[in-house]
Amino acid sequence: MINSYLNLKSRLMLILPIILFLSVSCRDEQPVEPEIESRGQLISSSSLGVYSTSFLQAFLNGLAGNLQFDDLLRYDVEVYKIVYRTREPNGNLVEASAALFIPKGKQIMSLVSLHHGTQTKRSNVASVNPFASPDGLIAASLGYYALVPDYLGLGVSNLIHPYHHQKSSAETVIDFIRAARSFAQRSNLKLNGQVFLAGYSEGGYVTLAAHKEIEINYRNEISVAASAPMAGAFDLTLTARSIIQKKVYNQPSFLAFFFAAYDKIYGWNRINQIFKPPYAERIPSLFDGTRSTSEISAQLTPNLDQLFHQNFIDGFLDGTESTLLAAFESNSLLNWTPTAPVRFYHGDNDEYVPYENSLNARDYFRSVGANAELVTIPGGTHATSVLPAIIGAVEWFESLRMNKQLQLMAEK
Repeated sequence: MINSYLNLKSRLMLILPIILFLSVSCRDEQPVEPEIESRGQLISSSSLGVYSTSFLQAFLNGLAGNLQFDDLLRYDVEVYKIVYRTREPNGNLVEASAALFIPKGKQIMSLVSLHHGTQTKRSNVASVNPFASPDGLIAASLGYYALVPDYLGLGVSNLIHPYHHQKSSAETVIDFIRAARSFAQRSNLKLNGQVFLAGYSEGGYVTLAAHKEIEINYRNEISVAASAPMAGAFDLTLTARSIIQKKVYNQPSFLAFFFAAYDKIYGWNRINQIFKPPYAERIPSLFDGTRSTSEISAQLTPNLDQLFHQNFIDGFLDGTESTLLAAFESNSLLNWTPTAPVRFYHGDNDEYVPYENSLNARDYFRSVGANAELVTIPGGTHATSVLPAIIGAVEWFESLRMNKQLQLMAEK
């Protein structure tokens, strides 16, 4: 099964366009001055350059080793940094940033939004460096209007990133869609109305959170064609319980990020009650946006009985940590019924995000009548499943896009 995914020369035509989400717009360095500040307003845009297909082929071939991109990329790509308005967890309007990748010369475009995985260093995003998102470059060169949001707490945003917070994750994406659509309209760019959502790891969580929020509260504004959430922690209680019971977790920065973000969002002030010294004293400053996840993990310990207070672990496992468990439950994503098709992708040997997240999500959504599938990457770890998942999702999105084009042609 994995061999079929890795038939890259033919499949890469599909590969990254799929991971992008809905999107919209552009205007070169022309700030918008709205009369009333509101979510989704375009504040500014600035060019990050134009990249030719020959340059992109050389760059991507250099990254991919034996994987060759020659003759696969069709459009030069123009990249913009977009700053727009969204809402932080406490409801205040704030500025957020994102990157917009546009295929030059493409007449009518489908939208796809790519949602990146866990990132703690504020500058490691596409709005600062477009090459941080090779998927955005590829998708646009293949003809997609590609949105790559930085998220709150990254790029221009100075907040602590609201890691795995359902509402914030979704609204950051939705508001960028609005801003990008305004940008497209002002720039006379044509969008065909197709909106695809996809992402891996934290991006998988963001994808499903955005899909849920759109279909429940923004259905008249945005119509999701399909979503591909990949290797995401859709059930936070299941994920945390599975990790804590293992006693050793080699990415302790992910766990500390959860609790540091939730402690800030909900005003718990419990870091010293959750983490043992010396880690409790370190954690607040570790997530200031200047360090990568590997740098943060190096300041922690993978041994969870040394990282967490035992009474906290006991309370979580026996259910007496009711406030924390209620927060996890309210931010989990298995309490609704999708209308648009959903296809999960996950390796069954994922050591960081339990495979059961996708298995249970598929089963639950099917039980309530949704069109849900799961593509399992046999033996796939969190790292080795990335490429097969992305390729599979892109192929699926491409088939849906082509079917829609054939349908429209038949109707004419």
